[in-house]
Amino acid sequence: MRVRFFFLLFSCIVLFACIRRTPSPILYTSYKPVLMSRSLFASKITISEASPVGVASKIYYKDNYIYISESQKGVHIIDNTDPTKPINKRFISIQGCIDVAIKNNVMYADNVVDLIAIDLLEAEKGVMKVLKRVENVFPEPLPPDNLTIPDRFTVKNRTPNTFIIGWEK
Repeated sequence: MRVRFFFLLFSCIVLFACIRRTPSPILYTSYKPVLMSRSLFASKITISEASPVGVASKIYYKDNYIYISESQKGVHIIDNTDPTKPINKRFISIQGCIDVAIKNNVMYADNVVDLIAIDLLEAEKGVMKVLKRVENVFPEPLPPDNLTIPDRFTVKNRTPNTFIIGWEK
């Protein structure tokens, strides 16, 4: 019985050892990255008059105001003092914004790879005031097809102080 078991075990090991495994080829994305310098990127956060809400990703309610994060674009500020007639007041343009959180009167938002803190009391008046920026908190966005980024676009092979803010076909 033992001899048969060991013979069967040995046969399986020899059989599976002979199977040739070829590695999967690396597939690179066909998308091209949109690059931006850090100095230009930091100046792109602006506040403007209201604009229509596009693709909403997150909604936050605080003190009679509704904050709607529009995917990759920014945050809409809506006055909801009268819930039957909400008023679209302002739009804060934040490149790469997907998520927001609010504590006290400070809104925290992702700005592609950075985390920023914005004074909401000033924003409600139409004044843009970034209280703090923490750089490189988040990874750079991946291409929409989730394939590998070509070597020429990796951090070590592109212009210093630039990063990927999006992708285009």
